[in-house]
Amino acid sequence: MSARERILARVREAVGHAAPAPAPFVPGARRADFAAFAELLVAAGGEAHGPLGPTELGPRVADLCRVWSSGARVLATDAALARLGAGPWQPVRRDAGPHTFADVSVAILCGAFGVAENGAVGLDGHEARPRALPVLCERLVLLLDTHTIVPDMHAALARLGDGALAQHHFTFVAGPSKTADIEGALVLGAHGPRELAVFGVGM
Repeated sequence: MSARERILARVREAVGHAAPAPAPFVPGARRADFAAFAELLVAAGGEAHGPLGPTELGPRVADLCRVWSSGARVLATDAALARLGAGPWQPVRRDAGPHTFADVSVAILCGAFGVAENGAVGLDGHEARPRALPVLCERLVLLLDTHTIVPDMHAALARLGDGALAQHHFTFVAGPSKTADIEGALVLGAHGPRELAVFGVGM
């Protein structure tokens, strides 16, 4: 008898009866629209803008970048550049090393999908590359198609499945980086961006 089997046998002996297996999880009804997503994002300390039309997106993001960057470097991934057009941003070099991001004020990326349950945005590894960029930037801007929002994390993980999104690293970003572990004081930007804005793009 293995150590695991001995432990479980002693637990069963102490309890006196076998506990029934839990019932399968049945998700409750939850909205999956940008308003529901934005409410939870704001509660987590982020900013929500939109939904915006495709022609509104570039000017609105540019306005925020000018306020946030104060003339410092703004980088955007290829996917983000395709949606934004010209503006106060530069393309991200895929071969750039992490140390080159030390002076990045704002990074702009496209989210794979949003989660209404917690205001999180999923970033797949092909978009969030180099991986250090969305962590080392001072402020992060994510572009999100509103039709990609799912109701909860169960739906989010089901969407990942074994498809293309599961073939690389995948990160959920919910609000700016923050911690209150030290003396109970809330610190923003402890181990990532100190501000996050999500721009919802509707059709």
